[in-house]
Amino acid sequence: MGLTVRVERRIAADFPGRDGQVVGDLLTELVNHLTDRGDQEDKERIAAATLLCGQGRVDRILDAVQLAKEDLGDVLVGAGLEGAGWRERLERELGSPS
Repeated sequence: MGLTVRVERRIAADFPGRDGQVVGDLLTELVNHLTDRGDQEDKERIAAATLLCGQGRVDRILDAVQLAKEDLGDVLVGAGLEGAGWRERLERELGSPS
């Protein structure tokens, strides 16, 4: 499974140039890792939460990827994508699904 179009758009906006490719690869690896281990969480939600926790910095993305691998709940809380209103926040941050 790859990244969604709107996650890829946000990566390009937050990480221009080479950093965008690195972040895209990190998030794709994370999604594949979660899929391989059988996690049932929405993979776009996890990738987006990790991206939002990164706040435009590759070093923070690295920390957020590690956190997501260890505890999905912590990365969701850190990005504000936990709880009932997560879909609306995701749409505010990334735009409508394509």
